[in-house]
Amino acid sequence: MKTQLIKIAGLASYLIILGALFNFNWILILNPKPFFSVLLGMLILTASQYKKAYTKDDIIYSLRWNLIFSSFLTTLISILSSISTMKLSDTGRLDITESILPMLYGSILYLILNILFNNPIKVASKENSSESAVKSVNLFEPALSQRIFIEYGLTNRECHVASKLLENTSNKEIAAQLYVSEATIKKHIQNIYQKFGATDRSSYKEIYIKEASKVVHTIS
Repeated sequence: MKTQLIKIAGLASYLIILGALFNFNWILILNPKPFFSVLLGMLILTASQYKKAYTKDDIIYSLRWNLIFSSFLTTLISILSSISTMKLSDTGRLDITESILPMLYGSILYLILNILFNNPIKVASKENSSESAVKSVNLFEPALSQRIFIEYGLTNRECHVASKLLENTSNKEIAAQLYVSEATIKKHIQNIYQKFGATDRSSYKEIYIKEASKVVHTIS
């Protein structure tokens, strides 16, 4: 929190320096219309893009980019409106000071979001790194599966059957490949389920994936 306050203070100092250098009248930015136009645009665009699968970081990422787009679009429409008004009134003078305020608001708010949320897209936790490592490894590769089968006390024949179960091979196909009866295969499967503490193929596969993930975590 202290670091964020220091960064915000730095941003404020920079803005003050810019204002002094260009003799900017900061009272001009005290205009609620463009400010709330940018905020409303950001919220509407983010809400329209929201999905149930979105995480907090996804929402923040969406808010940041929609803030940029909203400020740009609001500024563009405001300038076009000013030009249109000038042509109708024929004043001969175009003042776009108020028209470009949305871009200023958007830039400042974008920097504040970056400071408050510490650029969530680039910051990765150790947990996320570990998950990425697990996803990048094939949990069903023979060396890994053989290691787990041995830990659970499977025989050589049961290891072969267990690997075929992970491949979703039917009992009939397994029996044909091993030149044995389906009854023998069913007996092997019962033994495998018993050793893994599973009740069916689905629960067996879940237990296997859980154990394989643990092994990968340990290695990485």
